[in-house]
Amino acid sequence: MNKTQPKLTIALLAAGQASRFGSPKQLAKYQGKTFIERSIALLDSIECEPLIITGAHHTVINEYLSSVSKGSYAFFNQDWQQGMSSSIKAAVRQCPDNCDGVMFITVDQIQLTQADIQSLIDLWHKDISSIVCAEYAGHRGVPAIFPKQYFPKLLELQDDKGARNLIKSSPNVKVVSLPNAELDIDTLKQLNELNALHIHP
Repeated sequence: MNKTQPKLTIALLAAGQASRFGSPKQLAKYQGKTFIERSIALLDSIECEPLIITGAHHTVINEYLSSVSKGSYAFFNQDWQQGMSSSIKAAVRQCPDNCDGVMFITVDQIQLTQADIQSLIDLWHKDISSIVCAEYAGHRGVPAIFPKQYFPKLLELQDDKGARNLIKSSPNVKVVSLPNAELDIDTLKQLNELNALHIHP
């Protein structure tokens, strides 16, 4: 039985200005690797159509991606100032016609593992008409997979809240408990403290 797996695009959202961080957060280092390098390695280990959405720091990120031979799937979201919803919409517009769904993951969720991402995909494969999302700290959010029938609603999103309200309002949502998704790095202080913990366990 050679049943073809549903085609999934994974969109890495890396368009933010990172104003609280003070520099391009996407190129900050954790455990010796840049955030975006860690995310790419995560996606490379999974069978998917990867797509990196850049924005505020597109030029420097694209140069970096080119230097590590990954520039071919970076896409510039020229509306990045309109918040996360604009990156979600940019990703949906870049999804190939034959794709069955899209997963959104953010570049600063640096503790996510391959097993975390795969657990979401495995659950989605059981019912590709359902939204599958992470649950952590009492919230539902990204990483999250949206089937193709939700693309029109994703294209209607506004502001910086992303797709959280769409998850809340949808009747067919499955969740995976992912404690690793809770940490997203907002400040350099936060990252320095985390790196210090890694160096001095």
